[in-house]
Amino acid sequence: MTSIEETTTTTPMTSLAEMTTIALTNPTAETTTLVDTTSTVPTTPVEETTSLLEMTTKVLMTSVAETTTTVPTTTIAETTILSSETTTTATMTTAAEESTPGASLSLVNGRNRCEGRVEIYQYGGRGTVCDDGWDLNDAQVVCRQLGCGFAVSAPSNAYFGQGTGNIYLDDVRCTGNESSLFQCSHSGWGMHNCGHHEDAGVVCSGATATTEASVTASVPPGASLSLVNGRNRCEGRVEIYQYGGRGTVCDDGWDLNDAQVVCRQLGCGFAVSAPSNAYFGQGTGNIYLDDVRCTGNESSLFQCGHSGWGVHNCGHHEDAGVVCSDATATTEASVTASVPPGASLSLVNGRNRCEGRVEIYQYGGRGTVCDDGWDLNDAQVVCRQLGCGFAVSAPSNAYFGQGTGNIYLDDVRCTGNESSLFQCSHSGWGMHNCGHHEDAGVVCSDATATTEASVTASVPPGASLSLVNGRNRCEGRVEIYQYGGRGTVCDDGWDLNDAQVVCRQLGCGFAVSAPSNAYFGQGTGNIYLDDVRCTGNESSLFQCSHSGWGMHNCGHHEDAGVVCSDATATTEASVTASVPPGASLSLVNGRNRCEGRVEIYQYGGRGTVCDDGWDLNDAQVVCRQLGCGFAVSAPSNAYFGQGTGNIYLDDVRCTGNESSLFQCSHSGWGMHNCGHHEDAGVVCSGATATTEASVTASVPPGASLSLVNGRNRCEGRVEIYQYGGRGTVCDDGWDLNDAQVVCRQLGCGFAVSAPSNAYFGQGTGNIYLDDVRCTGNESSLFQCGHSGWGMHNCGHHEDAGVVCSDATATTEASVTASVPPAPYFCGGSISNSSGMLQSPFYPGSYPNNADCVWEIQVENNFRVMLTFRDIAMQSGRCQYDYVEVYDGPPHSSPLLGRLCSGSFPTYISSSNMMTVRFHSDSRYTFRGFQAHYSSVPADHNTTLLCLPDYMHAVVSRDYLQSQGYTAQMVTLNDSRCKPTITSHEVIFNIPYNGCGTIREENNDTINYSNMIKVTSSGYIIKRKKNIHLHISCKMLQNTWMQIMYVAEDTVDVNENQFGRYDMNITFYDSSSFLWQVHDSPYYIDLNQNLYLQAYLHSSDPNLIVFVDTCVASPDPHDFNTLAYDIIRNGCVKDSSYVTYYSPYNHLARFKFNAFEFISRHTLVYLQCELVVCRLGDYSSRCYQGCINRSKRETSSANENVNVVVGPLQLREGGAQSRNTGLDSSAPPPHAVAANPLAPVVVAVAILTVVVFVLAGFLVRPALKKPLSHGIM
Repeated sequence: MTSIEETTTTTPMTSLAEMTTIALTNPTAETTTLVDTTSTVPTTPVEETTSLLEMTTKVLMTSVAETTTTVPTTTIAETTILSSETTTTATMTTAAEESTPGASLSLVNGRNRCEGRVEIYQYGGRGTVCDDGWDLNDAQVVCRQLGCGFAVSAPSNAYFGQGTGNIYLDDVRCTGNESSLFQCSHSGWGMHNCGHHEDAGVVCSGATATTEASVTASVPPGASLSLVNGRNRCEGRVEIYQYGGRGTVCDDGWDLNDAQVVCRQLGCGFAVSAPSNAYFGQGTGNIYLDDVRCTGNESSLFQCGHSGWGVHNCGHHEDAGVVCSDATATTEASVTASVPPGASLSLVNGRNRCEGRVEIYQYGGRGTVCDDGWDLNDAQVVCRQLGCGFAVSAPSNAYFGQGTGNIYLDDVRCTGNESSLFQCSHSGWGMHNCGHHEDAGVVCSDATATTEASVTASVPPGASLSLVNGRNRCEGRVEIYQYGGRGTVCDDGWDLNDAQVVCRQLGCGFAVSAPSNAYFGQGTGNIYLDDVRCTGNESSLFQCSHSGWGMHNCGHHEDAGVVCSDATATTEASVTASVPPGASLSLVNGRNRCEGRVEIYQYGGRGTVCDDGWDLNDAQVVCRQLGCGFAVSAPSNAYFGQGTGNIYLDDVRCTGNESSLFQCSHSGWGMHNCGHHEDAGVVCSGATATTEASVTASVPPGASLSLVNGRNRCEGRVEIYQYGGRGTVCDDGWDLNDAQVVCRQLGCGFAVSAPSNAYFGQGTGNIYLDDVRCTGNESSLFQCGHSGWGMHNCGHHEDAGVVCSDATATTEASVTASVPPAPYFCGGSISNSSGMLQSPFYPGSYPNNADCVWEIQVENNFRVMLTFRDIAMQSGRCQYDYVEVYDGPPHSSPLLGRLCSGSFPTYISSSNMMTVRFHSDSRYTFRGFQAHYSSVPADHNTTLLCLPDYMHAVVSRDYLQSQGYTAQMVTLNDSRCKPTITSHEVIFNIPYNGCGTIREENNDTINYSNMIKVTSSGYIIKRKKNIHLHISCKMLQNTWMQIMYVAEDTVDVNENQFGRYDMNITFYDSSSFLWQVHDSPYYIDLNQNLYLQAYLHSSDPNLIVFVDTCVASPDPHDFNTLAYDIIRNGCVKDSSYVTYYSPYNHLARFKFNAFEFISRHTLVYLQCELVVCRLGDYSSRCYQGCINRSKRETSSANENVNVVVGPLQLREGGAQSRNTGLDSSAPPPHAVAANPLAPVVVAVAILTVVVFVLAGFLVRPALKKPLSHGIM
């Protein structure tokens, strides 16, 4: 201020005006220190700016007064104008700064922090900048703000990829001299007319790779590293300690190379995994490192490249983690020791052995697992242990009924890589704070619907009876199966007479007792019978008197049970007689014939023995039978590897004096409740020491061998399993001698060949053996010489394989028994105008059992052009691995081509949609394919748009004139509906419910059709053909519109287009559905009721909406791996789900309670499948209610539309809800939900609603334009 006053007294008016202008516009001027400071702090208080303006005004006014006599009028006017303009500029700058409190800027998706897409972070949300008017001046300001030198270029059109979330700025106009982008003029915070395909980018001169030396120097001295919140010091969240403060590492770009360096630095072995997304919980304090780029050879994480100490664009929900190899070894030893020997696992009370309540059997007692912390990682281990594929879900709250007895495990914490639940960390054997209402459950991928074997007497059509959840088939809860559904019997009036009939019907002797009150656990599904009154002489329970099929007043806590006399142990004579003649016994997969897995051969088939109750007495009999001395041990849990084929014996009970295992008591030939992970083994005293003791000692105990990715178990890639991890063998020096040993070890005959170079596909994980040198006489590959366990100089492209003689002789049954790799799904809906498609992992080998479908939909009246650039798959006739290209939706469009190798063709669709499907089988994998797609203009003589309320048809007048017609000749089938005629077009807006529009239905669409006529003039004769334009909007996921010229005197032309139903969803604040929630984020509490309303925008009053399925997942792109069902196939799975009456057919209202998924996942997404149906069509999906999947697949097809709504954020501390209720009779233009009360399916819109529900919901606003975020 002083400098301004002094200058004013000594400088003429003209120079003062010039100086004032400079002072307010040039932040570098010496006389504007206050302005300069203000311009660099976006949150400068208004008072400072105001005082500056007041001072400036006083200076100008004083100067003008002093110089009135000497300064010309023109000069005063000029000065006044300058003052006015300067004040305006200052005001604009202040407004811009005030509009962005707490906002920060970064460049993402480039090679480093000085190039990339411009992203703005504010209040935990992220957004982008639109490229309208974006130029080098704007980029210059961004580079200055980030300290990245000068601007090199200002790329537009989402050059660095499309962002997500909001678009915060548009029409940015920087002069290039600002110190912050937030000081530049723009169209208003959050105001834009753009999409993310217009995201702006910047490349600065500082975008050069940082040298290792300079980066390392940026790490302060004294920094140290540790892993926290894991089971031990070798796994957990990466934390850095420095000068008494602690911080974390962001997971941007975090991978196994980075984790490898951490494990080396901490002396924890090698890296097993590099978890992200705060897998080990969110840290606190600073985030010290981001964009870490290790080569994997560094000795310290601080030597790796990164974005600079303390420089990041992350939150603690992105904290990086590490699991080292020593974490597994340390944990397994201590945890496994706490599990008593002989404990075994099974799933009960489900449809089959691969789903149900987790039960543990130990010393004749049974117990359950508590669901505290139970998640998909734990379920994954159970599925692996039981040989049931991968985990689909991990139900809690006694989903499969309450168990009885002990609760053996609580607070189970699996990483997902263990081979047994007993290897996972837990709170201690039998230590818990739970009740059986918290019993954990599991659903595995192999849980296909099976019909349990039961003895059926004379019963009503389709109904059968069984006893479940007991020790055997002659005791348990009474369950009835009918038409694929299961149900129970209520215990009202249940007595010994009723039980007597059940025992007779099942051939289980006489009734011992008739337990009630769900003695054998609560069932699920229907309760078919109540008030049963048997005399005791009936041959079937269905002949007894009862209150009516499905009529009851009971709950599953009253399920009836039965114990029959045959539920006791079978006598030795009868059991022995059940063993078929010709059965023989051997031990396989051990070092020699006197140790290994117990295998039984019978009629050319092989099978194993289950380890339930397996002990040294049983092993003693095996050793005696094989002439191998006495029993040393009786290993269980598939110690010698999992077998294949049948499991012939279970619950074997030998006294130890028998001469053959087949003389021992058991549960019946082929009767079991086991998986091959429970195969029994034996070690006899005759198992002589291995000659190469030193080599064998280097192989860890518990290692087992198998061949994978071949046609059966006797050919394939050599894989070794050890401590839950899998690895391969390198082909250096691999020959027929080595293959011979593998075939002998696996009981697969002799070696036919020893393929190398990953002939059976590349494996994953470790390479355990290299330079294997077998003589050919060894009984196990682990006895052969090699370079040391885990020592190699190979890659997986050198994985060794084996083909044994029994690979060709294996029967079809044994091949079928082999479990194929889990299916791999990918694909989605694509709406970009151009882009690239490629097989998963391209140019690496694609996965087996892949099924990927991409639906490419470009703008209306454009075509899709697809050009293949590379293709390498299993060749031949394209029967196994192939790519298919369809001219529209895959189920209702012609196939344009199927290819797997050869030339690189180009395909062009006849509409604006094309579907590409990639399929692979379970055998060989190759590089795959890569193709480029783009949109090309179609013929615009005629166009058709299927809008929510009407068909918009346009005929070009130029086209009509070229054919000799005039616009006045064009009419609609209903001549009362007139077109709009412009200078270039004839336009019809044809409502779906008027102007003669016809509505029809077929198997998977609702069709709206009409006809436009172009009639040739003439009274007696005519020489021009009449034109009939048959237009049709077929409403499915994508609306199929078709224009066709028909009749004998017409020219045929076809044009197809695709569109979508307009489906919206909105949050409301209460069950009255009066006040719409507009907050973003929407602050909520745990367990708060969340009310949603879906709205179908259509002029057709005869359509309704039905909620079919809602599934929760922490990943918006994956609703299979880790998922929780709210409602599925119309069947309510979550007790908080409720539907509400909807006053209109086009509305659907429902609610559920906000919940925490699991602590390690910050976000939860909800995918809802909505079905649009025709009112009154009682054969459609909407009237079927709760159905199973197999029944559903016979009904009309369903289609998908994906939308993001939210965000929801858990309220913390004193955060107050800012909800301002605004009455809204109709939801906003783009949202989504469902109507569970409405029924009927013809056309189907499956709407994927991604709802952000969970602790720390750091999600971005989406209620204003949810469709712009979510369509996939």
